Amino acid sequence: MKRILTLILSMLLIAGTLAGCGGGKDALTSDEAKGKDGTAPVTEQGNKGASSEADGTEPPEETEEEAEEVTEAEPEETAAEVRYTVRPAEWASVEWEYYSDVFFTLKKPKGWKVQWQGDVNQMQWIVTSPDGTIGLSNLDHDYAAKDPNMAQTLGFRLSLTSGTVREYFENVYKDSTNYFSVENSCVPANRDFVQSLRPYTPINDYQALYATFSEPGLESGEGIYSAVIMNNQDIYIRGMNYANWEINAIFTEWAPLGALVNWIPVFSEILNSFSYTDYYIQLWMANTPSATSAPSLSDSDPILEAFEERSRSDTIIQEKRSDMLEEYDRVYDTETGDIYRAYEGFLDDMGDQDRYVPVTDDQYTEGYVGWIDKD
Repeated sequence: MKRILTLILSMLLIAGTLAGCGGGKDALTSDEAKGKDGTAPVTEQGNKGASSEADGTEPPEETEEEAEEVTEAEPEETAAEVRYTVRPAEWASVEWEYYSDVFFTLKKPKGWKVQWQGDVNQMQWIVTSPDGTIGLSNLDHDYAAKDPNMAQTLGFRLSLTSGTVREYFENVYKDSTNYFSVENSCVPANRDFVQSLRPYTPINDYQALYATFSEPGLESGEGIYSAVIMNNQDIYIRGMNYANWEINAIFTEWAPLGALVNWIPVFSEILNSFSYTDYYIQLWMANTPSATSAPSLSDSDPILEAFEERSRSDTIIQEKRSDMLEEYDRVYDTETGDIYRAYEGFLDDMGDQDRYVPVTDDQYTEGYVGWIDKD
C-alpha cells in the first residue's frame, strides 16, 4: 500500500503548470536610408539665379564641376549593416540518449549521470549534469524520529519537531550547503485526494518549496523541493516517543540561480520518459500482494506547481535585475515565438522592424532559449 501511495503522490507532486532551438549565424542588412530631397544647397550663385528668374531672365546653367561639388556635399545616407549571431542555450539544444538499468529506463541529456540505490521496498534515483549543478532526484520515502533522543535507536538519520516539509529539507541540507533559504511555498492540488489514500494516517504537511542555496565551491542555485509528511500515531514507552514521521514522494529539481525556469522543460522530458522495467514490476507485485496495477511515474505534464504559485512579480523583478546587471535586453522573436537575451542596444541597432520586439512583463517568467550576440 505504501508503494502505491508513494507512486501516486509522486505523480501528483510533479504535476504542474509551467512549460519552454535554433542556432547558427544570421545577418540582416537594413534597408538603405532614402536620400534627402535632393535639393542642392543654396549658393550665392543660386540666389542670384532666383533673382534673375524673378526678373524674367534665365538662370545660368549649372556647370559639371558645380554638380559634382553638390553631390559630394550631400551624399546619400546609408544605414549601417546590422550583423548578429544567435547562440542557442544548452537547455534549448539538448541531445538526448537512453539510459537503462535493471530496475528502470529513462531518457537523459547526453553526458548526464544517472545514479541510484535501493530496492523495490525503497529506491532513490538521481539524474545530474556532469558538474552536478543541474539535476533532479526522486526518493520513494524516508523516516524521521519524533523524539530526537530516539533517532539513533530507531535507526533514523533525522528527527523532526514540527514534522513540516520545510523542516525536513532544512535538516537534510544543513550540512551540505552554506545556506538553504526557503523563498516561497505552495500547497499542491489534490490534498483531499492524497488524504483519502491513507484516511487513518493524517497528512501533517504537504508542500512544494522554492528555495535558494549555495554549496561550497559552487555558484548559488535554486530549486523546488516537495514531499508529503504523514503523522504516525505517537507511541510512548517510559516517557520516550517511539513514533516517527513518514515522508513520501520526495522530489527535488535544481539549477544555477536564475536558470531553473529554463530547465523545467528538460526535467519534464526526463520524468515523462521514466519507466520501470518488467523485472522491477514483477518483484514489486510479488512484494505487494494488494497491488492492483503496476507502478508508474508517468504524467502528462510532470512539472512542479511551485513556480505557478511563486509570486510572478518577484520573478519579473529578479529577471529584469539579472538582465540589467549582465547588460542584456530580453527580446521576443515574432517569427519563431522564441525569447532571447540580446546584447544591450540590439533593438536600437535593428531600428524600425517587426520581427524582434521587447518582451512583456509576463514573458519574463517564461525563460529564454538562447542569446543574440553582436558580430
